[in-house]
Amino acid sequence: MSFDTVLIANRGEIAVRLINACKSLDLKTVAVFSDADRNAPFVTLADEAIHIGPAEAASSYLDMDKLVRAAQTAGADAIHPGYGFLAENAVFAEKCGKAGIIFIGPRPDIIKMMGSKIEAKAAAIKAGVPVVPGYHGSDLSVETLKREAQAIGVPLMIKASAGGGGRGMRLVQNLELFEGELRLAQQEALSAFGDPAILLERYIEKARHIEVQIIGDHHGNIVHLYERDCSVQRNHQKIIEEAPAPNFPQSVRSRMFDAALSLCSGIGYDSVGTVEFMYEPGKQEFYFLEMNTRLQVEHPVTEAVTGIDIVQWQIRVAMKESIPFSQNEIQCRGWAIEARVAAENPAEDYRPETGTLEVYEEPTGPGVRVDSGIQRGSEISHYYDSMLAKVIVTADSRDAAIRRLKRAISAYNISGVTTNIPFLADVLNLRSFEEGDHHTSILEQEFADGWCEPSLEKTHLAEAALAGYLGIAPVSNFGPWHSLGAWRGTAGRNSTGATYLTLRFSSGNDLHVVVRGSNGDYEVSLEGIVILRATRASFDAGILSYEQEGRLFSRSIYVSGQRLSVHSAAGMMDVDLLLPEQVFLVGKKNSQNGGNQILAPKPGLVVDILISEG
Repeated sequence: MSFDTVLIANRGEIAVRLINACKSLDLKTVAVFSDADRNAPFVTLADEAIHIGPAEAASSYLDMDKLVRAAQTAGADAIHPGYGFLAENAVFAEKCGKAGIIFIGPRPDIIKMMGSKIEAKAAAIKAGVPVVPGYHGSDLSVETLKREAQAIGVPLMIKASAGGGGRGMRLVQNLELFEGELRLAQQEALSAFGDPAILLERYIEKARHIEVQIIGDHHGNIVHLYERDCSVQRNHQKIIEEAPAPNFPQSVRSRMFDAALSLCSGIGYDSVGTVEFMYEPGKQEFYFLEMNTRLQVEHPVTEAVTGIDIVQWQIRVAMKESIPFSQNEIQCRGWAIEARVAAENPAEDYRPETGTLEVYEEPTGPGVRVDSGIQRGSEISHYYDSMLAKVIVTADSRDAAIRRLKRAISAYNISGVTTNIPFLADVLNLRSFEEGDHHTSILEQEFADGWCEPSLEKTHLAEAALAGYLGIAPVSNFGPWHSLGAWRGTAGRNSTGATYLTLRFSSGNDLHVVVRGSNGDYEVSLEGIVILRATRASFDAGILSYEQEGRLFSRSIYVSGQRLSVHSAAGMMDVDLLLPEQVFLVGKKNSQNGGNQILAPKPGLVVDILISEG
């Protein structure tokens, strides 16, 4: 069954990826967009775009009827859901079928079965696949669950049967707290997935998260595309993924492949999917975790090592094409690693960040791929997931791939919102990661007291201050009171007096700066210590050029208003440059709630106010 027009029922980087895959197959694409995405790159990349509602996902990207009507309006005969949103929603797949539209994914009954962790485990057991010891029965009374929890022992994990992404999950270390954690898990599961059903599992400490990529067609052919290691996680959400998995015994690898193929054959799987396992290195045992009946965020690393376009074959399988390659013909060559770049502040418990991208430059070079759906000027809102892009690198060996990813991360220039790039750089430098000895608790172990943003070198800070100073408007724009040199707190850049400035960091800390000099010759002091003596200094088009002790220097520094974006070894880092009169007027990000002022720690939606007068 063929089709010629595909509606992309998603947004951001995955929408871009899907549109490009469709174009490679000469298919017409139709994008849908909300109010928040009207100017997003994927909207103009598609052949046609249809507005589907307000920014809130529930009224746009999650509105099944709107999506089906949009496909009918555009004459689309297929819908690709991408990942997230409605990608694993059996009801949506059924609605597409009833409307005569092909859902690019597996059959609705398979989506429903694998979407329930309880049903999925039952299918795995039937196929002879080992599962994590625990309880996944139908009796979900508190008394039964407490009894089963005591039998399993601690630590144990409470998991929502539906959904994923860390929601509806609670780690229990003390059985006395079990009932309270159970209630919280059920409430979150009901809120996130509309289903309070949960299951209990033994918590495997220092486990590794390894998954197997599968492709099945409608003619009974099923193959695996090797494995990925996704063990670097925070709050059960993946951050860095790689293929193949490091330090993974071949005997275990072969057994895991057989288990994944056995499960998929048993249920008649007919699309792209991923079977996820928890691997216990000490015992060299693995257990079925879940199956994702959709495209994975981390699919590019598998594409890189196998040379197979997974998205393209997902579409071709939906067209009822047969997989033309046998298992023996699929080879795994080299090494690929992916890092997820997100608009979030890891130093503040991964708080999502919002704003406008003032600077956006992606890394390039041999073996570097960036999947993104943003550009300079893009508005990053609180309505959707904080992931901005994925950086994927390929090399001949793991060591070479890590070096390449470090370089690519440091060359990624993003300003306007705080990102996790410095954090990613620190993770890549962890010895346990470099040696391939990491596990799913690596971040809690390595950053037990939380991650702290690295400090910029003093030279970099002095250069940033000088660039910001030179970026101030010429003296003629200030008026007479700003041209009195040292007799004023601020002076124009042609003055020979001192200019007093303040660098303010995202943590809220301040650093006092003094700039002296004029006409290209400047001295920059930080907290009373001279850091930089620059001659022939100039700042133009984001480049600070100067000479010091016979050496020439050129630095990329972006100035937008009071925000300075400084390029360091850890990537772009932002700092604010304030004039004396601004220091007490610009509020600090970490201001504490006080008086009658209440500040939220991150953007969100007020759903209830649990207070009354008095």
